[in-house]
Parts: sequence; C-alpha cells; structure tokens
Amino acid sequence: MSHRGDSCHHPENTLASFQAATDLGVAIQEFDVRELSCGELVCIHDASFDRTSNANDLLGPGTPVARVPWATASKLDAGSWHPRGQASERIPTLAQALEVMLPACVPLIEHKAGSASRYVEFLRTNQRADQVILQSFDWQFLKDVHNLAPEIAIGALGPNHLFPAPSDDAIALVQAFGAKLVHWRARDLTSNDVDRIHAAGLLACTYTTDDEQGWLSGRKMGVDAMCTNDPQSMINALWLGT
Repeated sequence: MSHRGDSCHHPENTLASFQAATDLGVAIQEFDVRELSCGELVCIHDASFDRTSNANDLLGPGTPVARVPWATASKLDAGSWHPRGQASERIPTLAQALEVMLPACVPLIEHKAGSASRYVEFLRTNQRADQVILQSFDWQFLKDVHNLAPEIAIGALGPNHLFPAPSDDAIALVQAFGAKLVHWRARDLTSNDVDRIHAAGLLACTYTTDDEQGWLSGRKMGVDAMCTNDPQSMINALWLGT
C-alpha cells in the first residue's frame, strides 16, 4: 500500500505521486483529503498548505486549508518543495486523484477535515461510493458516514485519544459502525492485536513502514497491508526478492 502515492520519489499527495504508484501496480493507495471553504475536496495532509507548496509566500504563513477557496488553492505550486518535484505540479482535487487511481487500485481516502455529508455527497454524485475505502482517526465521522451511506467501505485509524491499542472494546466499537479494516500505527501493533482483529473478521493494516526489517516483520505477523512511502522498495523486498 502506497502512502500519499510514491511519496519517496515524488511530492506527496500529487498526481505525479499517485500516477507513479499506479504505474508500480500497488493494490491500494492511501492519501489525505480536506474540504476547502468552497466545499471542494482536495488532497492535502496538513491543516495549512505551507509545508508542501508555496502558500507561505502567496497566502501568508499558516493560512488554514479550510479558509482557502479552490480558485486560490488550484494556483499553488505543489512540486518545487520536493527534490524531484516540478513547479507545474498542483494541489489535486479528490476527483482528479480518483481518475488516476481507478480502476487500477483501491483508493484509501483518509479524511483529515470536512463533514461526513460532504464526502458522502461527493462519492455518490460521482458514482464512487462502492469503489473506495474511507478512513479516519475521527470515529464519530466514520459513524456518521456509515449512517448516511452504509454502502461506503470504511476503515478505523488508530491509535486515538480513546484507544491506545486495538482492544476488544475498540474492535467492538468499529464493528458497530461498520468498519471493514483497522489501520494502526505499526510500532503499536502486536501479533496478538492482529489475531484479535482477524478473529473479528476485519483486515489489519499498518502505517508507515519504510524499511525491509519492518516489512518482513509485518508479513510475519500476518498484517494484511502495510503503508509505505517507498512502494517500489517494498515490492522488491517482499515479492521480487531483490
């Protein structure tokens, strides 16, 4: 599973990064989405555009993503900050990202900000509700999505302020709001946790692992999918034997 596309070699959460991961043949692409002031859903991790664009110069430091309209966000240079990026790279919309990924892989959309109703509206309007997985650290958001659109597959991210580990209580809760997978920080997940997740009929996924020892350890534990910034190296280590 790629993390923000092939983000080791391209600017994260950009079409270049997503296309590179698609070309590598990854099965799942994880990436981040936030809602702009105009309601547009765009691919960005942080609460501001500063780290991964030239927004600091154009908008002033710390301008929140949630206050920026698409007409402004669409003009930002989202590539020059990365050693291999291009100044022509832009912040992509969720719609643009899905066009690059589908049907080659499963888009794993991480909700960073925005209402459940907006995500549901977008996915239904664009006929993508049954083609993606929607995940979040905000389990109330996931519950709201499930109540609005039970056809959307959802994943529960952790740890969070309620559950430092995927305990029996945590698993029972995510099952109650319809989650199909549990996506946990790799260093906090044990073999017993993986067994408990599987026993509940859920998939066990981890983030973010970028070294061979970690990949081999995850496979030995029975993890179903591991998130990585370097999908080519993980493919080489686990499946090509190089």
